[in-house]
Amino acid sequence: MTTGEKLKEKLKLNNFSSIKIRRLITGSSVRIFQIVFDSRRPLMPLTTYRLNRDKLMPKVVDGSAEVYYGTPWASLENFNGSLDPAIFFVSDLSGFYGNKSNYSEKIVSYNGKRLEELTIPQIRDVEKYTSNTTKKYKDIRKTNQGLGQINTKLLDSLYIKETGSLRFIFLTESTELKNSSDDKHKMTTKKVNVKKQFDVDADELIDNNSKTYDMFLQLENVFPNNYFQDLSWLEVYNGEVVSTKMMKDLLEVADVKLFDTTPAFQYQGFRFRLTQNNSSIFPEDRPDKVWRAKHGNQGLLDKHFSQLLDKGSIDFFLNQMTSILIKHCKQLGYYKDKKIVI
Repeated sequence: MTTGEKLKEKLKLNNFSSIKIRRLITGSSVRIFQIVFDSRRPLMPLTTYRLNRDKLMPKVVDGSAEVYYGTPWASLENFNGSLDPAIFFVSDLSGFYGNKSNYSEKIVSYNGKRLEELTIPQIRDVEKYTSNTTKKYKDIRKTNQGLGQINTKLLDSLYIKETGSLRFIFLTESTELKNSSDDKHKMTTKKVNVKKQFDVDADELIDNNSKTYDMFLQLENVFPNNYFQDLSWLEVYNGEVVSTKMMKDLLEVADVKLFDTTPAFQYQGFRFRLTQNNSSIFPEDRPDKVWRAKHGNQGLLDKHFSQLLDKGSIDFFLNQMTSILIKHCKQLGYYKDKKIVI
């Protein structure tokens, strides 16, 4: 099996007959490739002529350069180059009459074991990762307690040396209903006299008198480390001028892991389903046998994370997260003359 065939299988592109790949010449020390396919026309050949003229063909790679160099296009199945480490821009050219709203692109890295991870741009599509059951209670919460940036605060952060990770620590209000018509909400019925939260160390529910929950959003392999085989994101960015835009870009390409202390996150299977996607900070191997039917495999976000990751809310917090990331760069000595120096 060629390297390209392995990529095709890992990217779940086996149903597409025409997939092209090329290496981008960017001056980076890590190999960067672009993979393209068309989900709307999966059987139509992707010719070089079509790729060069397609209105939806991405022209920007690093966020600013309009011109870059690439090797000739090759069929993915025939590609047999080295992957470890490498970064892939995976582009779906699907669109209707030049309408770019259907075009999508994701960035994935390969470390010899896994190719696909969860990133902020992916989970920003909260509708896709929020079940109908969760949406119902999320809407009730929003009606009673406002948007995510109102009922949630970014309190702190934690640098994790072993994996080069950065954990953002949020505090969110528990759901408190003001409308009596919403009193069927399970966590606020009269039967519940004291709110509970899940203690991951004790592996059980404990009393929660604060009426708040902790939420962790962790970015992986941000700083240099010996845990991951591929380059950390700061090593990829080495030498670049530190800017808010560059830091926001980093926040969007790093792999993300989640956890919160709400009872639902544990007992409705969100933690287990995220574990199946390698996206839970604290892995859980006990299946969600009861709630799977209500949330489905794609129900990865509970109402608290779904609200936090709504576009208006996460855009608000990204500014604060950017400042925190720059602060850690300074503390760890990677910030010199407004540049990242590794």
